Formats: sequence, structure tokens, C-alpha cells
Amino acid sequence: MIDGLKLTFSGAELRTLLDVRIQEHVQRADWWRREETRTEEDATEDAPLLPSHMCENEAQRHTWRSSVLAFIRDHVEADETYRLDAAALEFGELLPAMPGWLAQDEYEKQTAVGFGLERLTKTVDRLATTTSELLHGDVSAQPAKTVSGGDEIIEDRDEFVTTRVDTGGGPEVIAIQRK
Repeated sequence: MIDGLKLTFSGAELRTLLDVRIQEHVQRADWWRREETRTEEDATEDAPLLPSHMCENEAQRHTWRSSVLAFIRDHVEADETYRLDAAALEFGELLPAMPGWLAQDEYEKQTAVGFGLERLTKTVDRLATTTSELLHGDVSAQPAKTVSGGDEIIEDRDEFVTTRVDTGGGPEVIAIQRK
């Protein structure tokens, strides 16, 4: 009896599959190196220039990955039989490639929380900067104004308008808007 899902490969078959993945990584590394050398004249709407550091990093990542897979391939005995579990199949990139849309969907699911936190952090940072400017700016030169409905404008300068928003008995909300 076998515990868990394990796939059986001959050593020769495993080496062949690894060779295919190694060549894919070598080709991708070459593509990223060519991409890094493109100039403004090469840029099109469908193929804009990519940041050089991104191209360099991706080329290095694919070169490293091809080296890792070559190391594994070189230690596989062609005459032996190997039983691989899901983790080994994934690490060796032996499963068929995901369709692009599915890979993008998986990526978005994995990074959704991180992107949400990044957006939240940027919003809080802008709010803190704006609040600091309002608190430490020269507001004494201009009197506070009252608008219809009783909302008080704490500051009315060229840059920002700050108002207290009536939420109908809910928490106090102060809206800060750039003019």
C-alpha cells in the first residue's frame, strides 16, 4: 500500500523531463537579457520597455532555476525508479504548466492581502501627511467658516478643505479633500 499520491518515473524519463524544464528556463533567461538591452526605439504599445532591474532579476531567477534543475538532473540515476509526491513534482516543475489566466488568478489570490495592505498603508500615510500639514500649517491667519447644514470648515486654504461629515448618529468623520 502506498501512503498518499505518488507518481512513478524511470530515472531516464525524469532526466528527460528535467532537461525540458532546464531548456525553458535557459530560453526565458535569454529573453529577459534581450529585453534588458532594448532601447526607446524598440518600444511599442504592445511591447513597452520594462525596467532594467526587473529584467536583470528575472534573468538571474531563470538562470538560477535552470542551475537547480540541472543539479537535480545530474543526481538522478537513469537506471533507477523514482516515486515522487506532489511537493517533489512541484519543486522539480514536472507538472504541466498552468494556463496563463489560471496562473494569474492564483497569483492574485496569493497576493490580494498584500496588495490590500499596501493600498491601505498608502492611504493612511497620505491621511497622516495631510493631517500633519493641516495641524502644523498657518491656519490662524484665516478664520473658520460655517457652511449650510452646520458643517464647520476647519481650514480653507489653497490646498485642502477639511469638513466634519454628519453620519446620522454614527462615528465622527472628518473629510479631507484636495482642492
